[in-house]
Formats: sequence, structure tokens, C-alpha cells
Amino acid sequence: MLRLARNLLFNSCGNSVRLSQRKRVKRQTVRFALGLSSVLIAPAALAEVPRTQPDQALQELARQLEPFKDVAYAESQGYVRSSPCESHPTLGTMGYHYSNPRLLGITGVVNGRVNGNGTYTGVNPPAVLLYVPDGHGGVKLAGIELLVFAEAWHAENKRPPMYRGREYNYMADDPATPQDEAHNFMPHYDLHIWLFENNPSGLYAPWNPALSCNNVGIVDFPDH
Repeated sequence: MLRLARNLLFNSCGNSVRLSQRKRVKRQTVRFALGLSSVLIAPAALAEVPRTQPDQALQELARQLEPFKDVAYAESQGYVRSSPCESHPTLGTMGYHYSNPRLLGITGVVNGRVNGNGTYTGVNPPAVLLYVPDGHGGVKLAGIELLVFAEAWHAENKRPPMYRGREYNYMADDPATPQDEAHNFMPHYDLHIWLFENNPSGLYAPWNPALSCNNVGIVDFPDH
């Protein structure tokens, strides 16, 4: 199973987190304010789900998340951009990650890796929103990402988290490889769901080959 996720850097106390020089991921620093106010969801307008994803439950979720197509709205609800536009030379694009530190339960940095006690698996709102360039200088909502920290999760659960029968991907760095499989995170589980853009690789695949970062703010991940 593919063990590549995203390169998110958090800084809950205003300090920068530096990626190890042996890892081929550009340094990014994002400031998070813990203890954010509750996330409120505005009434949702109709949303269209790609025809390759006709599931009624997904269509309903897309409608509920419609307000987040406006990135300013997402920011007003506590989401912050926590990565550049991420792409892989052969697998495709993840895009920009907009994360909610309260939902993720960010607690700080341990040995240079983001740590947290988050076990939230809700999808409305999700812990992470995925945006890609819209070709007009802005961004458009492409999907969501669910993420929980492994240690916190297994303190209360024996099995990995699942969404509608689909098991999350386990992400932990392998020190024997040049890339950082956990992308500067402590071991965690995550799952991408491409609600608003068709993904030829699959609804839950981490990378989407149909999308592009358009060479703007890109972090390229090496191929295996």
C-alpha cells in the first residue's frame, strides 16, 4: 500500500520546524493557534460530485461541505494552509492542505515531528481540506483528508480507523529511505477522499494524477 502522505509543518508555539536535511522535502512553517472556537457550518448549496463517484452518501457530504469551496470561509472556521501544493512525479497531485489544528489535536513537536492526541474521524467538518490551483490565480476544493495520531488512536482502539469500511493508511517514516513517508508527522493514520474532483487512481488514493499544481508553490516528492 502506498506510504506517501503530505508534508504538513505545524508550529503551535510560534517556533519553526525544520525538516531533516537528508529528507527531500522543502521546509514549510505554519503557525497554529490552539484552542480555536467551534467550527460552524453554514447552510450548504447544491454540489456536483463527479459521475465516477455516484454514491448518494458522498453526494450528500459534498453538499454539506459546499461552503468550504470558498477558502476564505474555511479560514474563518479555523483552517490554515499547512503545506505548499504537493505533487509526485509519477503519481499525481495532493494539492494544498488546509488543516484544522483543533480537530487534529496538535500538541506540539517531538524530535522534530508534529505530534498530537487527535482521534477525530468526522467528515463534517473534516480535519483537513484539499485545494488545488483553479487556473485563475485562486484555488478550488478537490477533496478532504481524515487524520488521527496512531498512539492516541490505539490507546482506545485495537483496530485501525475506518471510513465506510475503508481502512485508513498507516503512515510512519522509514529511516532507511531518503524520503519522509510520514511527512514530518509522528506515526499516524490518514485517508484522502476526492469528493469534488475525479481521481482516476481511486476515490481514496493519496495522489490524483488528473490534477496539477501548475508549478506554483510545489513540493515534489521523489519516486520510489
